[in-house]
Amino acid sequence: MIRIKPLRSIAKLSRVAQPHRSGAPAVARIGMVVLCCLVVVSCASVPAEAPYNLGVAAYKKRNYSEAAAQWTKSVARGNTEAMNNLGYLLYNGYGVDRDTDRAVKLWRVASEAGESESQWHLGRAYETGIGVERSLSKAYAWYQCAIETASNNSTAANKDHDTEEAILEDAKGSLLKMKEGLSASDLERGQALAAEYTARYGKPAP
Repeated sequence: MIRIKPLRSIAKLSRVAQPHRSGAPAVARIGMVVLCCLVVVSCASVPAEAPYNLGVAAYKKRNYSEAAAQWTKSVARGNTEAMNNLGYLLYNGYGVDRDTDRAVKLWRVASEAGESESQWHLGRAYETGIGVERSLSKAYAWYQCAIETASNNSTAANKDHDTEEAILEDAKGSLLKMKEGLSASDLERGQALAAEYTARYGKPAP
């Protein structure tokens, strides 16, 4: 599953006061010019943000192929949240041909950029060995990194704190369950990798 983060803000049209009926026709024309300028500026700012939000809307309607198409556009613009979400669709074959290799690559890029949920997904991939060579020590490390990142991001000041808290609980649950069958050597190696990963990728979101 994925924890969909709230829609990213799309520039909205500013309201322009209507000219007074008693004003000269020129005032009305000026108002229209200002409104048109605002429309142009606003529309120019929408495309950079719209694909992610359109993908969220499509995903919530279970239109996974459309969600994948929109998030692909957003990924091309470097959106790491879209990388996480598109990776999930690819990994499970929802709305697209299943491609676990590509999914893991997207999660890795997003993980190294500090996306907590991608770190959790990457840990799961290493635990199961689907899309990557199985490694319980790396699974442990990425789960621990996801816990650190989500914990840092779950403060009330973060706009996504509710989502990050949910990711935090997901990662904790995965780590707790996996640790039950972890060997001493995997645990030791995992702890060493976790220290490295959290130092590099467990930073609070900007």
